[in-house]
Amino acid sequence: MQNVSTLLNSGWELAQRPAVGPETLWLPATVPGHIHSDLVRAGVVSDPLYRLGEIGARWIDDADWSYKTTLTVDAERLASKGAGRHCLIFHGIDTLGRVFLNGDLLGTTDNYFLTWRFDVTEILREGENEIRVELDSALSFGKAKSTEYLGDGTSSHGRQTYFNFPPRAFVRKPQYMFGWDWGPELVSAGIPGKVELLTVPVAEILDYEVTYDLVGSSAEIQARITVQKYTDAPLRVGMALYAPGDNTPDALVSGPAGVYTVDVEIEDQKVVRWHPSGRGVQKRYLLNLRVRTTDTLDVVAHKGLSVGFRTVALDTTDGGMAFVVNGEKIFAKGANWIPDGCFPGEIHKRQLHERLTQAKNAGFNMLRVWGGGLYESEDFYDACDALGLLVWQDCPLACATYPDDLPEFVESVKLEAIENVKRLRHRACLALWCGGNENQELHEGRWSGADQATEFFGEKLIMETLPEVLKEHDPRTPYLPNSPWGDEGEGDCRSEKVGDSHYWNVWHAKEPSSNGDWTNYAKSTCRFSSEFGFAAPAGLTAWNSALAPEDKTVRSLASRWHDKTRKGYETYLGFVAMHFPAPLAFGDLVYYGQANQALALSFGIEHWRRQRGHCMGTLYWQLNDCWPTHSWSTIDSAGEPKLAYYAIKKSYADLLLSLVRTDKFVEAHLVSELREPVAGTLKLRLLAFDGEELAFSDSEVTALGSSASGALLEIETGTRPDAFVHATFGDTEAFLLLDEPKNLILPDPQLSVTADGDGALLVSAENFAAFVTLRFEGLEKQPALSDNGFHVAPGQTQRVDVSGLPPGTDLAALLHGLTVRHL
Repeated sequence: MQNVSTLLNSGWELAQRPAVGPETLWLPATVPGHIHSDLVRAGVVSDPLYRLGEIGARWIDDADWSYKTTLTVDAERLASKGAGRHCLIFHGIDTLGRVFLNGDLLGTTDNYFLTWRFDVTEILREGENEIRVELDSALSFGKAKSTEYLGDGTSSHGRQTYFNFPPRAFVRKPQYMFGWDWGPELVSAGIPGKVELLTVPVAEILDYEVTYDLVGSSAEIQARITVQKYTDAPLRVGMALYAPGDNTPDALVSGPAGVYTVDVEIEDQKVVRWHPSGRGVQKRYLLNLRVRTTDTLDVVAHKGLSVGFRTVALDTTDGGMAFVVNGEKIFAKGANWIPDGCFPGEIHKRQLHERLTQAKNAGFNMLRVWGGGLYESEDFYDACDALGLLVWQDCPLACATYPDDLPEFVESVKLEAIENVKRLRHRACLALWCGGNENQELHEGRWSGADQATEFFGEKLIMETLPEVLKEHDPRTPYLPNSPWGDEGEGDCRSEKVGDSHYWNVWHAKEPSSNGDWTNYAKSTCRFSSEFGFAAPAGLTAWNSALAPEDKTVRSLASRWHDKTRKGYETYLGFVAMHFPAPLAFGDLVYYGQANQALALSFGIEHWRRQRGHCMGTLYWQLNDCWPTHSWSTIDSAGEPKLAYYAIKKSYADLLLSLVRTDKFVEAHLVSELREPVAGTLKLRLLAFDGEELAFSDSEVTALGSSASGALLEIETGTRPDAFVHATFGDTEAFLLLDEPKNLILPDPQLSVTADGDGALLVSAENFAAFVTLRFEGLEKQPALSDNGFHVAPGQTQRVDVSGLPPGTDLAALLHGLTVRHL
């Protein structure tokens, strides 16, 4: 008899729970989901992401809520357990709750990141059963715990501030839901995971650990499988790898009912290794862990895993930091990942796959799952495995002092870490565990000043609790205690001499010489740049979903409300005007702001890539957004790439031609992630905007594999508002402007755009065209473009592939709605 699972994701209702008496108004609820979305659908509140709706939704986070549904069980199901059990399982509860079945309290919940399992064998009855979940306000709880913990603020704990023991520090749920400098404050509550009734008649797999040793093209695979047996009859426990060869070992479990752990092994299995994107194939195998009867060999329980075989290590030689995959040191190219929506239980598989495919298409090989978010869903890691995106996984601790002197809090963090480490440790994409985001940095930098705790609260979690969990449950995956993690000897985690660095000296610096001027990225000498960013507005599709027509002005109240950067809105606008014309219309703000971000991020990435060997990775802040906003993302909440996305795609190319201005000259560098050398002619041209050649230089050069060349060729230019540099190396090209974009003296480029009949646009220019941006008006969703925000040299034609249009759409017929903008 196999285990039977029934999803309980329909028929739910929710109601606000009063302080006294029963609920009075029950509304339809969606599970998995969150309360805000249900209240919007019911017409109780306006969309909190629209205009100033966030303010009108504040009361939701102060309230307590209840969910209920009914479960019908027939006599056959009730009796089918045999000697086994019936269990009610919640794969996520947000967050502080009590679960009842037929009026009986099953248990309490206090951690978003845990699965909650309740044995209901003795309570479940034939016919209808009522499930009820009561959820308390996480915000109110956090405030009360913070006040209780800090007392009068005279102890070493200090006083409550945004960073020093804020309410969120006491609630184990995604920290960003309490508000961040790119997202709204929508603390919410709900049931964000699936709910199931599991009936186990004979046996179930409680735990498993799969490890392997690789020698050449062979793997020695070991599995340790823990089984709960509800029968005295013998069972066979084993695994099968769906690959050529004899690979179906198992072990006999012949004792009485109870818990058993057995080891099985597959010897000398020929396998193809899994590689990160750009380094080889992403080969994966189905590994099936199973429990069978000994006589009929019927499967009574199984667990299917997708496994990719690879080795991963962290090389910290001489203070550096480099990922080594399958024995090969790689340069990490990627970004930081935040939850792809304000309410994580409502982020769907298709959405994740689209966003992660965009990352791969931009040349990524890594994403950092940031510590203010969550341990992501199985759908997320499935996509990363399939696409070859390595995952740097933060534990969900970010930008706060945490009460690690409270045993119950430490135990909760430990339990969530154990469950999620066990869940993810077999993943091919998993490259690093990290203890969280900027907790050590805020302690050392005393971000809250005199009000901050004098001790490093949270140190026990990252230096004791999490390392102990990993030592027992995943000793093979590298661990970084926190990010940034710098020079311990100097007592400064921000040191660029060791480990990774969060380089915010451009956006957040207080010195006028560096504040907002992205050329200051060139001052960094870090070994691994795991955070740096420059903000820009979302695209027009996202803004259309969030603003009324009257809001679409540069300084409208709604636009300012959707700026959470905490930089000051006028300062933010000033960062744009530093390099581009001051935006007058809302469309100007989007266009100039995005072009400025494109220059900033590509400048930083290329600077660190040119230091390849000394620096071995850039993970910019941030790939994605959870709502329409002004932020550091390069893909907005509508899934639309900003202009920086396309610039980064060029800067992350395996073969990069990078131009650098030094005084009166422009240097050409080649950076290669290819394994083999590439020889060719490197050409530099100084051109007037009408195409006149002012200077020329070329040379036969070789780009060595996995290396940065240094300066290979230079040309004298000086500062020129009337000219630009165009460089080529084979099919690779690069442009460099020689003055601030706002100072350029640009003629009419005389652009023309045609459709080639093969799904592409051909963009031609008689004179130089800068930051050419294409947009199809009147479409609900913009199609995917291979490039945007690009330059076109005089007499040149750029090809832009277009995909994602509805089947049968004639691209040429859409040209009447195509808007083309240039500087």
